[in-house]
Amino acid sequence: NKSSIHPSTMSMNAIVQFIRNALCCAKDLKLYEDTFWWQANHTNAILDGISGGNLILPEPLDKTTPLEVIISITQLYAFLSTSVGGLTLIWNSVGKLRRIVFLLESRLNEGTANTEKKKTKNGALGKAANRIVNESLLQEAKSAIRGAFVGFLVAPIGVAFWWLFANSWHITETPWLGGLLGLIDALTVMEICLLPLLVFMIVDGLAYWNKYKQTQDWIRVVESGNTSLFKPDALKVTTYEIMAPDWVPFWESGSKSLTPAQESKQLDQEIATVEKTLAQWFPEDDADDANKKKDDNEKEEKIRKQAVEKTLQTMKDSLFGLSVKGYCEFFYFVVNSVAFYGYLMAIVAFYYPDDTAQPYYVQTLKFGYANAIADWTGNFAGDFMWTIEPIVILGSPFYLSYMQPSSSKKISAADDDKVKKE
Repeated sequence: NKSSIHPSTMSMNAIVQFIRNALCCAKDLKLYEDTFWWQANHTNAILDGISGGNLILPEPLDKTTPLEVIISITQLYAFLSTSVGGLTLIWNSVGKLRRIVFLLESRLNEGTANTEKKKTKNGALGKAANRIVNESLLQEAKSAIRGAFVGFLVAPIGVAFWWLFANSWHITETPWLGGLLGLIDALTVMEICLLPLLVFMIVDGLAYWNKYKQTQDWIRVVESGNTSLFKPDALKVTTYEIMAPDWVPFWESGSKSLTPAQESKQLDQEIATVEKTLAQWFPEDDADDANKKKDDNEKEEKIRKQAVEKTLQTMKDSLFGLSVKGYCEFFYFVVNSVAFYGYLMAIVAFYYPDDTAQPYYVQTLKFGYANAIADWTGNFAGDFMWTIEPIVILGSPFYLSYMQPSSSKKISAADDDKVKKE
């Protein structure tokens, strides 16, 4: 499942998230409390100077400190980027699903047998290519459905940041935007939407580890040279993607921008590409093989062996990345679970304000602490966890790049030289 969010956008979101929550931690701990950043009068002076004396903050907005102004800017960014990102994910996922449905319908109407007869040169490789493409379409259809659901979860989280932005300006101390109750409702919406996302983190982590195990199993199959196991009929879309990790079919790009005829033509080209890739690993079994010269067969077998060795090394090199990505997903689950539980304390303290008249389960949720302590500790835990998370998000690609085995690059270059000499 490829991300539909551009890497540069993800990096910017992570950077802003780090700044926002690091500043929130500083606010929680009241660091450098006697400096400029904590003096509300400086905020009023700056706004007064910018507006030429026309902008005077009313109470209680005039209590906003420069530190809270900077935090509010990052919260406003989160409101815009996360809301738009969620809606964009919904739009792209629905468009992608419609595109895949069209492609599947076109293949169903055309008939698989007719497609193979028209576009493939041999039986085993042609059937395998068609099967892999069909499985990929179904796999990406499920991914699109999940993407739309995730978008429905992410967009409300983004909208809830508007109340956090308002809280930084002390607007929630007024009846505007629902006051404090509006802020608590926004936090409640964020908590509800975060729960399914926590589940997806576990699912994704297990998926990476499952792919890690599948890759190990397939490496053993390829190394064994057992033709009863290593054959086109045994390939599924998951094993094909393991052997050809750079394969990105055109339907993964999202909504279609081509005419139906162009889409069908591109689908045929995709099948031909998959079949061509399979031909690098498996011998052709058509009738013309018997008429080929012995030297040509030996040359093709040597090239095929080199291609399999190169693919084998690629699979071995992918193991480290799959393992680390699985661990990262579980790390994100732990971090966000702590944040979820921490921010929950504010909601609990709001609805059960009296420490002396609380049900047992509420006291248990707070580990027996008073509302003030549970609220502050939970809020700081959430801010701190969401400060750590973007560090891992930003640092993991560099770590993977640094630790990733480089032997595949050397082998690839050597194989290319051999092929040229042949």
